[in-house]
Amino acid sequence: SVMLHNLNRYERVVRLFLSACSFFAAIALFTSPLARILAAGFGVYVLGECFLGYCPVHVRLGVKSPADRLAEEKRYLLGLCCIQLVMAYEWWGAGLEKVSSPVFVEKIDKTLVFFASQNPHPWYASYLNAVVMPNAAAFAYAVEWSQVFIAVALAVTAIRLLYRLEEATPRWLLPLAFLALAGGMLMNANFYFAAAWTGPAVSGENMTMFWTQAMLAYVWMGRMTAERKKHFDFKSPA
Repeated sequence: SVMLHNLNRYERVVRLFLSACSFFAAIALFTSPLARILAAGFGVYVLGECFLGYCPVHVRLGVKSPADRLAEEKRYLLGLCCIQLVMAYEWWGAGLEKVSSPVFVEKIDKTLVFFASQNPHPWYASYLNAVVMPNAAAFAYAVEWSQVFIAVALAVTAIRLLYRLEEATPRWLLPLAFLALAGGMLMNANFYFAAAWTGPAVSGENMTMFWTQAMLAYVWMGRMTAERKKHFDFKSPA
């Protein structure tokens, strides 16, 4: 079959901007070889979409020609999935950095002592001293691998929602997304209470991630409830 254009000028400019950002990140921001390769690969991909004027994701969303426009519901879905992919990127970067180096586990005792030393929340300082510090290594491994799991789960569910839009949503998809978002919220809440006092950047990042994931969890839970109700209504006898 012949590949037809389905991107208008605005969408092409957006992809040109994304490719420029990706190439800049690959050259100037990232230090990990894998991150640089992935950023450069994404840049090449979206640059190809720009020049070819064709986006397979937009085809999945019902945009078959430059004259077509995304339906409002699908535009919101695209935005939500892109936000979720940003959250996946944040968790992947944090988890990969910890998993690929023994430093996080080796220094976890000193880190926890520092977090508890001037913590403005007495109850959380007590929690760190009484529960976390005696099991510091186990908590360190749980944190780093949980971050990787959250990243993978968020990325897989967002991509699956976009690329299989016309198919029935698998029953595992939305619960997995909700579980990953809830895990991310729990982790951000703990990071906030442990380290927010160290500076406004730490406080702001964890607060922003917490509420972003909370809003996504709210949307997916609503959709999950609606789909389950529809399923039971369909099975109920008339």
